[in-house]
Amino acid sequence: MSEERKKVMQRFKERLAHLESGAISGPSHWHLFHLHNALNALPDDHLAADLHLDEFDRADLAKEFPEMDADRPPSASDIRNRFDMLAGGLL
Repeated sequence: MSEERKKVMQRFKERLAHLESGAISGPSHWHLFHLHNALNALPDDHLAADLHLDEFDRADLAKEFPEMDADRPPSASDIRNRFDMLAGGLL
């Protein structure tokens, strides 16, 4: 097993333990989603698994690096406005 793959496996193990410990404040469904996707990718593509683990860590990183706010998804209102403009009376 390559060193990179071992690092991703160790990182996955740490994130799973963190989730199991209950240390994550607030809803954990997105953490579960990203961890599940990382687990699915791990056997075939450890680089894709690593990207899913990056998403798992995103909320914690945003606290440390406020400039990541630019990466936040739009609000439901923003999406509604854009959709209404796109639909333009078609519906």
